[in-house]
Amino acid sequence: MKTNTPPMSPGPPGDNEDDENIDLGEIQEVIDLNEGNLEELTEEEDMEEEETVVDMAAIVFSKHEGSVFTCSISPSGSVAATGGEDDLAYVWKISDGDVLFTCSGHKDSVIHVCFSHDGTLLATGDYAGYIQVWEVASSKKVWEFEVGELGWLNWHHASHVLLAGTADGEMWMWLVPHGNTRTFPSYGSPSLCGAFLYDGKRAVAGYEDGSVRVFDLKSGQMLHQLTDDSNDVSPIINIAVQKDDALVISGATNGKAKLFSINNGKLVGSLNCEVSQATDEGADADIDNTVEAVSFCPQMPNVAVTATLAGYITIWDVSSKTIRYTLSQGCGSSHLAWHPQEPVLFSAGLDGAVRSYDVRSGEPLSKFTGHDESILYSSISNDGSALLTASDDGTARVFKLS
Repeated sequence: MKTNTPPMSPGPPGDNEDDENIDLGEIQEVIDLNEGNLEELTEEEDMEEEETVVDMAAIVFSKHEGSVFTCSISPSGSVAATGGEDDLAYVWKISDGDVLFTCSGHKDSVIHVCFSHDGTLLATGDYAGYIQVWEVASSKKVWEFEVGELGWLNWHHASHVLLAGTADGEMWMWLVPHGNTRTFPSYGSPSLCGAFLYDGKRAVAGYEDGSVRVFDLKSGQMLHQLTDDSNDVSPIINIAVQKDDALVISGATNGKAKLFSINNGKLVGSLNCEVSQATDEGADADIDNTVEAVSFCPQMPNVAVTATLAGYITIWDVSSKTIRYTLSQGCGSSHLAWHPQEPVLFSAGLDGAVRSYDVRSGEPLSKFTGHDESILYSSISNDGSALLTASDDGTARVFKLS
């Protein structure tokens, strides 16, 4: 069944456990990436500029029919996987785009593809909740399972354990391909995002009711429910974990991001990512200011980043909960990715371009063009040499970074 069902948008704290509300009015520096335009382009000039976008991609993969919702590069960096609106996932060589095998059998749009830590297995999941796991070397399906409407899907960092959250609020964990299953109870609200903690023993999930929960994977028990005492709650649509497992950051549809202590469940800070200037008269502020992506910098764990559909990327100092830089990129971000060796952020734009930034200075570094519709997801190879993008234009593209 083909349906147009895109995926849902997935330093230690101080001693003060009170809520700290940080506002974008405290911006230390705003970098407008559109500065320098001395006059507005006419509609005709805009169209001409769109028509002359330079395609910087080394490889264009165009086997999908319809939007490409998701993508992933294998740990070795040699294989790519993409999933799309056509109910298919493709596995292909990143060097030339040649298809290695097709993952068929899905019942709806494929919204998740992810390689296991060692690259031997690929998990594909569709919107309807049908999950398949494929052995990459043999291209054979080795496991399958069906849950309710799928919210998110992730592999364990060091074993063949798969974790998923669903619209009925349940969380599932499987040992693949043996099939050992553990279910975590539903709390009555859809689970929209989730992740393994880096210790491999716990997981965290975000819910439509604005709550964030931490679970012990061995016992299946909930350890903490992370909420604040205010009524300022909104669906949690993305989540990220600090590398030392001290903090989790959540992003919500109301323009807020929140920092919680994983160990004691306390709210550490509430970050206001809403920029009133970003909303034109008559625009929908709730949609424009949705925090579409959150992340911690791997090389600088005291730095967190939030990105909104209004087109603002904010670089935060975690210890002080203050803003280092706010970047105005002129279009919304759909996904954030990091260079594996350097503190360089890649923002997938709804204008079809990827932009990179040095988070130490907030300075823009590069812009990668070629797509003519929104980029929906991105992935970077472990050696930092390649960037893979998935787009509404029906293609996936590989850009060379080095």
